[in-house]
This record gives sequence, C-alpha cells and structure tokens, in this order.
Amino acid sequence: ARRVDRPPTDARVVLRRLQPRVVGGQEGTRLDRVAAMAAIVRALREDRRGPVELPVRSVKPKLTREEIGPVIVIRRESKRLYYYERERLVRVFRVATGQPEYPTPLGSFRIVVKWRGPWWYPPPSPWAQGLKPVPPGPGNPLGTRWMGLSVPAVGIHGTPDAASLGYSASHGCIRMAIPSAEWLFERVEVGTPVFIVPR
Repeated sequence: ARRVDRPPTDARVVLRRLQPRVVGGQEGTRLDRVAAMAAIVRALREDRRGPVELPVRSVKPKLTREEIGPVIVIRRESKRLYYYERERLVRVFRVATGQPEYPTPLGSFRIVVKWRGPWWYPPPSPWAQGLKPVPPGPGNPLGTRWMGLSVPAVGIHGTPDAASLGYSASHGCIRMAIPSAEWLFERVEVGTPVFIVPR
C-alpha cells in the first residue's frame, strides 16, 4: 500500500501573471486491502506460485477541473474587476475601491454570503460616525446586491453613487454600478474565488 497509494489532488485556482489558472484535479490510487488479502490467502491455499495481482482502485478528487466555476480578479489600483469563467475572461467592470485610510485588502478570498436587497449598517469607524442603518431601497449605499468576502466587513456590492467608480472612495469594499453588481450576483456562488491584487 505504501508503494501504491497516492491521494487524489483537488482542483483549485491559482493566480499566475494576474490570470487565474486551474491546477490539480488528478485521480489518486488506493490498494483494495481487503480484496488484496483475499487474493493472497487464496493463492496460498491453492499453493500457487508466481505473482498475485492485487486490486488497485482509482480515487476521484472531491473537486475536478470541470467543477471549477467563475473566478474574480480585482486590480485594486487599476479600479477594475475581471470576471472569468474558469480561465476565460468574460467581462471587465470599472469599480471603486477603498480610500487610502480604509484600503481594500489584498489577497486570496472567497464569496461567503450573497444578499438581495441588503441592509447597510454603518461600520464602527469615524468614516461612518453618526450614520444610521439604511434599509433596502433607493439610496441604499450597497445598491441592490451584496457579495460578502471571507474578510470581515468587506464585499462586492452595487452603489447608487456611480460617480465614485474609478476612484478610491469606499470603506474597503468593492463598489460596482448597480446593473453590473446584479449581473455579477447572478453568475457567482458562495465559494467563488476572489483574488485582489495591487495593480
């Protein structure tokens, strides 16, 4: 088994030269120990000499290349959001990112929650001092869609302030035009990878 067993590798997305690439997704192998012992015992009982073929099974990965869905790459300084279907670029959107004192974080994240008609709650910072929560509807700072990332209080969302797009204007979030956020919302899932890079 030590010579035969090889674990499968799940497919995952990595960023190479600012482009998403899918790696992994390989089947593994595993010796069927129960059937192997039965084959050895049978050969011994029958006094057979020579090799005994031991059964080896393939082990599928939990996630294959074909199961990888959309990928988002955000270029913070360029103020652009790139939407990929696996490795193929589909659309580019102009966005707003965080102000210098509240920068959009860099790194590898995932979408962890999706809300239609979100409430906006003021963040605990001087930037939002004195502001009250805003229910869904016209003028909501989050527009009509919220896609929260795996980093506290940061997400991708629409904005009624289209003039802020292309600038460092948010409290760390990624703002999009409301129709663009609605388009994106319909195509991503919880778990979609999001890469935020500097340039």
